[in-house]
Amino acid sequence: MNRRKVFVGRQRERELFAASLSDDRGDGSVLFVQGAGGVGKSALLDVFADDARAKGRAVIRIDGRFVESDPASFAEAVGAVPAGSVLIIDTFERCQGLELWLSRHFLPGLPGDTVVVIAGRRAPDVSWRSDSAWSGLLRVLRLGELDAPDAARLMAGRGVLAALRPRVLAFAGGHPLALTLAAEVARSDVASAETWEPGPDVIGTLLAQLVGEVPSEWHRRALALCAHVEVSTQETVRTVVPADQAGGVFAWLCDQPYIETDPRGVFPHDIVRDVLEAELRWRDAEAYREMHRAVQQHLLDEIRADGNADYLRLTREFAFTFRRSPVISTFFTWQGTDDLFGGPYRPGERATLLAFTERVAGSATARIAGYWMDRQPEAFQVYRRISSGEPVGYSAWLTLTEPDPRDRAADPVVDAVWTHVERTAPPRPGEHVGVSRFLVEAEAYERRSPVMDLMVLGVFKAWLSGDGLAWSFCAAGRPDHWRDGLAGLQHRSVLPYPRIDREPVGLFACDWRRTPVEPWLDWLSVQALRGRATGSPPPRPDVDVLGRAEFADAVRFALRVLHGTSLGDSVLLRSRLVNGSVDRRLALRDRILAEIREIGADPREAKVRRVLDATYVRPAPTQEAAAGRLNLPFTTYRRHLTRGIQLLTERLWQQELNASVDSVRSENGVDNG
Repeated sequence: MNRRKVFVGRQRERELFAASLSDDRGDGSVLFVQGAGGVGKSALLDVFADDARAKGRAVIRIDGRFVESDPASFAEAVGAVPAGSVLIIDTFERCQGLELWLSRHFLPGLPGDTVVVIAGRRAPDVSWRSDSAWSGLLRVLRLGELDAPDAARLMAGRGVLAALRPRVLAFAGGHPLALTLAAEVARSDVASAETWEPGPDVIGTLLAQLVGEVPSEWHRRALALCAHVEVSTQETVRTVVPADQAGGVFAWLCDQPYIETDPRGVFPHDIVRDVLEAELRWRDAEAYREMHRAVQQHLLDEIRADGNADYLRLTREFAFTFRRSPVISTFFTWQGTDDLFGGPYRPGERATLLAFTERVAGSATARIAGYWMDRQPEAFQVYRRISSGEPVGYSAWLTLTEPDPRDRAADPVVDAVWTHVERTAPPRPGEHVGVSRFLVEAEAYERRSPVMDLMVLGVFKAWLSGDGLAWSFCAAGRPDHWRDGLAGLQHRSVLPYPRIDREPVGLFACDWRRTPVEPWLDWLSVQALRGRATGSPPPRPDVDVLGRAEFADAVRFALRVLHGTSLGDSVLLRSRLVNGSVDRRLALRDRILAEIREIGADPREAKVRRVLDATYVRPAPTQEAAAGRLNLPFTTYRRHLTRGIQLLTERLWQQELNASVDSVRSENGVDNG
């Protein structure tokens, strides 16, 4: 089919492009076509290319999906640009990191009569407009939906019967891709052309017609999963489909015409993704919540797996499932990071990293960063271009276990961290404080970008997998920029802010012992599934933060009253060991008895288990009687008893430090609807 016969609308845009082709001033021009996915940018570029060739112009076309985001690779892909050419760059959002380089270096070097057309989902950077050299040369064309007459012409061009066009328009509005998909459905529905009516829910009916027959409920679940996650693989499909069915279901998924592929897996077109998600939320909200939980748990387990070197990809996929949360969306661009990777800090890069730290954040911040590079080099993650290996940014997640006068003297931020922690709730033995101390990009400081996406993912990963993480702090050189977003993630301002070179550095803190990860994620899920902020904060467990010595005393008291009503007076009832349990006294007793059994599972501790059993589980009237029952000298009995209490206390303490508090969900009645 001739695309000129089915292309409709965009007359103004075509006239502006024709004017650019006819302009003989020789100073070139750039048309920047900006619009949402599926709004018709690529189709318009096809017509621009035809129009240019009809005028005898050479056309060079680049697709941002298939060019590496570094200057050398881009220039090589473009090649030689003859005078009078038209350079078309499509899917620019996939290589928009080149924007400053293009505007300042590459485009000014093209022949003066070159016409450049750039199309992408995001508007051009403000730097284009602030650069006087581009005044009058840059035109931004924002594509919206087609108006009703153009939409009608599109349907006519697609062969939709006139009687059906109002109904198709009701399905798809003026969105070109949605119109095209709906038109294909309507055109093939000849038998019911006169009686065909949309169902009560436009999205549901459109999806049923568009997707067609789904072979089984497992296929339907895989389809919903594919829309919910960033990319699907056979492994992720297994989270909602039985293992013996996953291979066949995934193969079917890959074969669908609305599914696209990349090296990571498969994913639906943006419009199809939105429709699939909306339909499932409408049709079966509980199934939608269950799918979200299953995927969340799968990815969370992967992120927490020891030695998982692919944590950035996994954490991005995890964060993507929360993309409808207005809190999460403030931190990410969701742009491509295909040309970026993170890796450990290399001492040989120290001078380079500190040079751009001084450039974007000042000499004092650079000096402090150098201190921590020497003090905790393992805390630094450096982000590099895959194509060149060039560092483009770095972050640092400091791990602090106890205050050190040298650290406090060298870094006002860390000094403020310890001041706050010591005044409120210090870390206990086995716990630590984490500080997101530096987020530095070579060309900017703490602004949203694909590099910053990776940095934030590293911070999220530390929150999600930080065993023994008591406190997390985020330091921000631009506190006003980050305050609301971090408050939405339960990181509150620590005032007064510390200062470096008389400038305030925002400091934001969260005590994870009082905001456990799982209920925090449930709260974020409520926002993500509803697509709006919730008024109430995440449920806080009713717990006390016990010190190690106080905890040990509490274990000894609980053992003495294990079978009596006095167990209800134990301070362990306000510990994380039993938080979320309906009957905390019963839960505490069961937890202690279970741990005594676990001690006995080690053959080396069989005698210790018998002593604990005779003293507390099935207690003799006195310790002397217990020793007699076991035929042990009293001194031997006491030695085993002391060791048994120590073992039990340590096992319970480790659980207190790392309790996941899964039961908080049901106890607090978290509603994800």
